[in-house]
Amino acid sequence: MSLKYHLDTFVDNFPKERHLVNDPVQFVRLYADPADREVVGLIASAFAYGNVRIVLKTVRTALGYLGGSPVRTIASFNPRTDTRRLQGFYHRFNTSRDLAVLLWIIRRTLEQYGSLQAAFSSGLSPQDPDTTSALDRFCGTLLGFGHEQFYPRGELKKRIGVRFFFPNPAQGSACKRLNLYLRWMVRPEDGIDCGVWTTVAPRQLVIPLDTHIARISGYIGLTDMRTPGWRMAQDITQSLRSLHYDDPLRYDFALCHLGIAGDCPKKRNLQKCAQCPIVEICRL
Repeated sequence: MSLKYHLDTFVDNFPKERHLVNDPVQFVRLYADPADREVVGLIASAFAYGNVRIVLKTVRTALGYLGGSPVRTIASFNPRTDTRRLQGFYHRFNTSRDLAVLLWIIRRTLEQYGSLQAAFSSGLSPQDPDTTSALDRFCGTLLGFGHEQFYPRGELKKRIGVRFFFPNPAQGSACKRLNLYLRWMVRPEDGIDCGVWTTVAPRQLVIPLDTHIARISGYIGLTDMRTPGWRMAQDITQSLRSLHYDDPLRYDFALCHLGIAGDCPKKRNLQKCAQCPIVEICRL
C-alpha cells in the first residue's frame, strides 16, 4: 500500500487529545478571542525549545503575567517601566528582559498593522509557493522596531537575546518555532490547530522541523537530506504536499508526537517498532 495510505490512516487514528497535554498549543486554545489567540500563539511558540515539561511551565508563567486579556495588557506594555513585573522569569538562555522586549515588539506590531496576521500577510502573495519570503520580511519587521534600546550597551553582542525568537530562512534556519506558530494559526480548526488566520493558505506552510521530524522523515522516505535547515524543511514539506497538496502539514502533529512520546526509537527496537503504526513504511 502507498505512503499516503499509511500516513493518512496513521493521522486519522492518532489520539490527538491524549498528546495535546504535552504541546504548547494547548495554551492558545484557552482563549476564545482570535486577537488573544494570535498573540498567545507567538509567545508560546517563541519558548517552544528544550524539554517539553519545562516549555509548558515557561509558557504558563509567561502568560500568567498577562491576565485574562493578553492583547489588552500588551497594548500598554513598556519594557522601561514594566520589566520588573517579570522579575525571575527565565527559560534556558532567555531572560525576563527578552520576554519584556518580545511583548513590546508585539505591541508595536499591533499598533502599526492592527494584527500579527496583517503584519505577516503584508509580505505574502497568494502565488507564493511557500512562506519563505514572508517569514524573512516578518522577522525583519518585528526586529526593526528598535529593540536594541532596551538592552545595556554590549549585551546583544554577548547574547542572542530577543533576536533568537525571529530567525529567518535567508540565513538557513529551519525556523521551527515560527513555522509551528504558523501551523497553529493557519490550519483549520481540528482540535489542535486553530484556524485563526485566513490570509495564508495551508498549502503554503512549511513543516516545523525539529529533531523528531527530521529523523522520522528520513525513516519513511520523506527526505534523503541529512543536514537540518530550511532546505530540509522545504524538502519534507514538498514530499508531504505531493500526498496532500492543500494541507501538507496535516501530518505534522502526529509525526512529531510519535517522537516526543518516545514511541519512535533512534535505533531499531524490536518491541517498539513492532507496535509502531507506520512500521510498514519505515526504512530504519
